[in-house]
Amino acid sequence: PGRLCPPTSAVGGALKEFREVAAQSRELIFYNSRLDGLVRCVEEIGHKTCEVFEDRDDRLIYHSVTLDPSLNGSQRSSKFKDTYAVESMGELPIRKMTRKFGRNPAVPPDNDIHKICFYVAEGTIRVDMHREPGKLTFKSVTYVNEDGTPRQLPKDGPQPTQAEAQRLLQMQAICREGLQDSYQKTHVELNQRRTEENSIRASRFAQAGRKRDLSALGSREEVLEPSVYDMARENARVDALHVGTEEEKQEETTAKVDILAPYLVDFIDKDTDTVTLDALQAELVAKKCTQDFRKRLTDRAEIIQRRLEDEQDQLRKRRAHMQRRGDSVDK
Repeated sequence: PGRLCPPTSAVGGALKEFREVAAQSRELIFYNSRLDGLVRCVEEIGHKTCEVFEDRDDRLIYHSVTLDPSLNGSQRSSKFKDTYAVESMGELPIRKMTRKFGRNPAVPPDNDIHKICFYVAEGTIRVDMHREPGKLTFKSVTYVNEDGTPRQLPKDGPQPTQAEAQRLLQMQAICREGLQDSYQKTHVELNQRRTEENSIRASRFAQAGRKRDLSALGSREEVLEPSVYDMARENARVDALHVGTEEEKQEETTAKVDILAPYLVDFIDKDTDTVTLDALQAELVAKKCTQDFRKRLTDRAEIIQRRLEDEQDQLRKRRAHMQRRGDSVDK
């Protein structure tokens, strides 16, 4: 679409491409000009929604929500209201929420969060830190939510402080709010696009039965009609295609030559302009054809043999010339 929303728009706008498979998936690609840094949004309808960001101050590069309709009606889902709205499907239970962050050079890798997963259905949180340069392993910590307080596994190990536990709960709430806000913006964006498409269809339908007044100034909602010059070019292109097709048919008709015609000239009935052969005449024609074919093959073989001998003579002359120069034949 390449449509940029005005700065006063409530949504992020800057939609570049929109791809949709009915009732299965949709993908929105944005220009890198939004204030929230969103560049790509992919939704597997009823299963998962993920968004990719660039150039954000909080270094957020990705967040997603995974849904599980099989959890619908469970006690945990109804108690904490951990649901996500899906168009045409209503509220679906959340199984997992994920956020990914870019590297912060000011923080050591072991303390810099790379990925945090909130397993809402299981009541656990997994935090993965960034890798140190040159290492394959990374620090990973798992927490279990007990009565609203995250406890680190194993439980007999060191436990997070109150500030750290509060930070984890706050990050989960921020993730949930961010996903809900993204859903609202995407929903408004889709509605706006559908409204524009319906307006274009209505304009085309309204202008189908009448000609556009070229002397009057048109509005931005009107659909342009092809000019006289465009129609002339299109008609010329169609005519050229027809002419080319007719020429090809003529060439095909001309190319259809009867190779037996020279042998049947003496047997044509002048009254009916047809050829009727008995057994002896047919055998005679077959012998003539065979003799001419053999002669043609012999002539072709002589031509090939003559060219081969000429090439061999030229090769011998080149070798003799190279030997006189003292060059090696193998070089």
